[in-house]
Amino acid sequence: MSMSNKICKDGASKSNCDDVCDVNDMLQQLSTADNEDIISSICANCGKEGSDVNNTCNKCKQVKYCNAACKKKHKKKHKKDCEECVRRAAKLHDEELRIAAELHDIELFKEPPSKHGDCPICFERLPTLDEGRRYKTCCGKIICSGCSYAPVYDDKGNKVDNKCAFCRTPTSKSIDEANEREKKRMEKDDPMAIYNLGVYYAERLNGLPQDHTKALELWHRAAKPA
Repeated sequence: MSMSNKICKDGASKSNCDDVCDVNDMLQQLSTADNEDIISSICANCGKEGSDVNNTCNKCKQVKYCNAACKKKHKKKHKKDCEECVRRAAKLHDEELRIAAELHDIELFKEPPSKHGDCPICFERLPTLDEGRRYKTCCGKIICSGCSYAPVYDDKGNKVDNKCAFCRTPTSKSIDEANEREKKRMEKDDPMAIYNLGVYYAERLNGLPQDHTKALELWHRAAKPA
């Protein structure tokens, strides 16, 4: 319930009620008015108000005058403020251009997202190039080349060789053992192992016979969603 309604119900005269309503309306208008419009409608030289005060300063665009004569009279007083306003506007514009250029460079040179996710050891994003990552048939993990070539230590801090950097399983001692690990991963529907076997059949690698039909079949299987 508004203040005017309360006063009316408390027995105040109609004239007092109307006065309160007028005051409330005026306060509401002042609270929502644009201060910039109020200031800009006043001549900076003589203080005249009205819609005809529309002769704006050509440089800073921040003050208005009622005519060219007032603008000329106020020129010396306004000069310092005008130059400062123009300087700040230019500085702000340069800063906006700098930020826009930085954002452009970030978007232009940022690394594309990796479909393989992050390295499970260092948690860095896995490179998109094959040379930057290694697939481990022992555990089915894809780790970055940096972690793959980094020294491996046991739980006592002793350096160990020829073991997986993630699961510490000894590396394959022969091609047959490596193929068996790939096949075991394939039986678990590991798409990376299935794809690798397809490559071996297509290019006659790891002692497997060349079989393009088998390779295509494996690649189709690897591409199917889990």
